[in-house]
Order: sequence, then structure tokens, then C-alpha cells
Amino acid sequence: MVSMKIKKWLLDVLKGASLGLGMIPGVSAGTMALITGIYKRLIGGISELFRNFKKSFFSLLPLGIGAVISVLAIMIGIHYGFHYAPVAIVSLFAGIVLGFSPLIMKEVKNQKKTAKPILIMIISAIFAALIGILSVLSKFYWNLDLEDAFRKGEWWVYIAVFASGFIAAAACIVPGISGSMILFIFGLYTPILNVFLGEGSMFHNHERIGSGIGILCSLLIGIALGFLLTSKAMKRLLEKHHDRTFDVVIGFVFGSVISMFFNQEMVVLLDNVPHLVYETTKAWEWIVAIILLIASFIACFVISKKIIKTETISTTLEQQPKKHSLIDNF
Repeated sequence: MVSMKIKKWLLDVLKGASLGLGMIPGVSAGTMALITGIYKRLIGGISELFRNFKKSFFSLLPLGIGAVISVLAIMIGIHYGFHYAPVAIVSLFAGIVLGFSPLIMKEVKNQKKTAKPILIMIISAIFAALIGILSVLSKFYWNLDLEDAFRKGEWWVYIAVFASGFIAAAACIVPGISGSMILFIFGLYTPILNVFLGEGSMFHNHERIGSGIGILCSLLIGIALGFLLTSKAMKRLLEKHHDRTFDVVIGFVFGSVISMFFNQEMVVLLDNVPHLVYETTKAWEWIVAIILLIASFIACFVISKKIIKTETISTTLEQQPKKHSLIDNF
């Protein structure tokens, strides 16, 4: 009995680790929760945390432990990947975003094909693309250097990190949207990573310990409040305005692909790539980038289609009337 509980608990930790994949821009923690079968449990546990704290806490604990372990491991991998081959890494992320797009597009397959949803998608896509473009313009025309602001611990950085964490957490609740992608297109993904990893991190530069802890607290508080305050609201929004909500989401996802390649963060990353390494491998990186883009798109597209097929079969079985045996008539 005890061994079964331990096995179940360890399995929950592994399922929680899949949520940590949401650290990868383009991978939705909500999608991972759907794949592993913990989506309803996750949303239910978060929304009931204040009403039934003990039960919700212990239900979410193993998932949280797994997610934290996974996040730390992925952070290290992404940090070094961005340092040496940013174009290839972003191409991988873009392929993931596009590959998982059928999961959100299926949500509006039954809506009427009119101009209104298409217009909403276009406006949302333009908005997402403009986020990245404006972040680049802010660096060159308004001298707003996010990396430098993080190093100096400017007061507004904490507000920006809190707001981004809040928005990212709210985005995670919707399957198909990646919270880390939100941070990336806002240009905050790498600066946040650099606070904790690398030569300029708070662990190597003790002068950054205070600002590093402040940034971490701002991010965690933003994420926690984002989950707690938006889970019920997002649930109602999806119930009452399902199609319009997903019209906005679909447009934002496709527009964000542009922002992933063209934002202040990518400009800084390309400037900081070790020149000897980058110049000798530039052609190879573009080849690798194209291969990763195609491979990640195909892999995620196949996974998406399998998930949709499984959901369709489950829905069909649930809608079928139960067959009564002769015993049921007595």
C-alpha cells in the first residue's frame, strides 16, 4: 500500500516535470498538462487553493516539485544554447510554436467563416509582432537597454518582471499558449536567465544579490497572482466567449513567431555571441536552424494531431448512449 502511494507520488513528480517544459518558449504548460492528464487537476487545485487549502496543496505539491526540478535543468540548457547558437535555438522554438498550432486552431473549427474572426486574428497577430519590433526600436531610438537595466537593478525592472510574470501565468492557463514565449517576445527571457546563470549572475557577482532576489520575488509573486486571480476569470471567458478568445489567441501565437526572431533580446544575443565561434559556424548555424525548425514543427504537429484524435475518440465514446443489458431492466 505504501509502495503504491510512493509510486503514484513519483509519477506525479514526473508529470509535474512535464510542466517545466513550459520554460521552453513555444511549449505550453497547459498543453503538457493536457497530454499528461493533469490539466483539470491543476486548474481545480489552483482555483480551490483558498477554499480547501490542505487538499489542494498536497495535490499540487508533487507537480510543483517536478516542475521546479525540470525548470532548473532546462534553464541551464537554454542559457548555453542562447550563448553559442541563438538563431538555431529560436528556430527550434518557432517550430514548436507552429507545430502545436493545430491544438488551438481546432477550438474554432466549428465557428462560422466570416470576416470578423479573421479580422480579430489579424489584429492580434499584428499586436504580437509589434511587441518585438517596438522592443528593438526602444533600444536604438530611446536607449532602453533591458540587459543594462537588469544589471543596474533599475526600479521599473521589478514592475516589468512582475507584470510579465502575471501575464505569462495567465497565458499558461490557455492550452497552446506558452508563458515563457510571452517573456521572450517582451525581451525579458534572457535578462531573467542571466540574473541566475552565467558570469554576470548574482552567484558570481555579489553586488547583484539584492537585485537578483528582488527580480526573483517579483517574478514569483507575479506568476502566483497570475495563476490565482486569472484561473477562474479565464475559465469564464472560455465558457462565455470561447471562439472570440481563441481568435485572439491564434492571431497572437502566429504573430509571436515574428517577434521571436525580431526583438531586442535577439539583437543583444547576436551581438554577444563569441565572434570566433559565430563567424566560423555562421553558415552551419543557419543550416542547423532550418533543420531544427522543420524537425520541431513536424514532431509537434504529429503530437498535436494524435492529441486531437484521442480527444475526438474520447468525446465520441462519451456521447454514445450506454447499452443496457437485460439485468438493467429488472
